[in-house]
Amino acid sequence: MRFASALLGMLLFVGMLFSAATYGQNAGNSTKVTGTVTDPSGGLVADATVTIHNPVSQFERTVTTDTSGNFSIPNVPFNPYHMTVNAAGFAAYAQDIEVQS
Repeated sequence: MRFASALLGMLLFVGMLFSAATYGQNAGNSTKVTGTVTDPSGGLVADATVTIHNPVSQFERTVTTDTSGNFSIPNVPFNPYHMTVNAAGFAAYAQDIEVQS
């Protein structure tokens, strides 16, 4: 059971956690946040729920990973966010991220 608790505590690795992908020299004030959710052994996690939230602006987006564990959140304004990842059989994972150009 100790191993299971450690595994659940580690939950998920979000590939480069959130690779903020910009399109060339993005002249706007937003970008796309992308990533891949994997378990501690490197296995892909499908149907995980990824949410980003900024408590000041109240901007929030929630997406679900595809069969390859990938997610994409378009048109995310440059700001700090609190990101949570939830998946069946895993403890919730949370991290603060900074989305910038």
